[in-house]
Amino acid sequence: MQVGLNILGAERLYDGRIRPVLDLAAAADRAGIDMISTGDHLGFDASAHAERVREHGFPFPIDHDWYEPIALLSSVAAVTERVLLNVSVLIATLRPPLLLAKQIATLDRLSDGRAAIGMGVGWQEAEYTATGMPWDARFGRMEDTVRACRELWTSAPASFTGRDFAFDDFHSFPHPVRDRVPVIFGFAPSPRNFARIARVGDGWTVNPADMASFTDSVALLHRTFEEHDRDPHSAIVQVSVAPERRDDGTVDYAATAGRAHAWHQAGATVTVFRPATFCTAGEEVPQLIDWAVELKSTMQHS
Repeated sequence: MQVGLNILGAERLYDGRIRPVLDLAAAADRAGIDMISTGDHLGFDASAHAERVREHGFPFPIDHDWYEPIALLSSVAAVTERVLLNVSVLIATLRPPLLLAKQIATLDRLSDGRAAIGMGVGWQEAEYTATGMPWDARFGRMEDTVRACRELWTSAPASFTGRDFAFDDFHSFPHPVRDRVPVIFGFAPSPRNFARIARVGDGWTVNPADMASFTDSVALLHRTFEEHDRDPHSAIVQVSVAPERRDDGTVDYAATAGRAHAWHQAGATVTVFRPATFCTAGEEVPQLIDWAVELKSTMQHS
């Protein structure tokens, strides 16, 4: 089991300043946290955002600072030595595949092979309209995007032909440190989506709304890997765990640990905690880090 911290929104613990969030990441790296993650949106249509808040409880105001994730993780790479660098999830189909491959390869080289990127297709058509990317057939484009990235990461010259884009005899450097950068898809659990993961991905990052069927979904993911001649135990299963709270609103770390243990027993391989939801001020973050590292130790011995 690995444990991670999602630094999305953590600047609010430091009066809106982002530099202390890099210090947070460095402290987590030294303490034994395995992954630093963040999120992704390029922007919002006001009506789409309001609908998302109203119907799905989207927790971020429209003026929330969404730092570009690859740029932010590059800064994290500069102040850390061992943590994996993750986006949960990068809306990959908003970006031209050639640019995306270059961004991720650069992050992987800057970090000496620590990129592990979650990818998804998002929920907001307005982001596609604003970037000039097609909304239709985005799931197929997602698979093509990863195939194209893998070609660019491992071959020179690289060639690829997809439905919406193609390149031939193309040289793109640097290549990542590793031949296979882990790609973890943020898809709803279904046979079709898990087949996509088994074909071109390395694991599944779970939307909290899909946790009710988690055990059955992990079993399906493992079966799908086997059907594609892949080791089912190699599948990354990444979950985000929200804090359990007492009646007075304080975090019940023991109850939260119990929840994390349950997800681990059900098949989670990476458990991620977001400081902005656990803590009210930066002074509380060291306690969260120490707790998460201790939790990892107990799960490894359970």
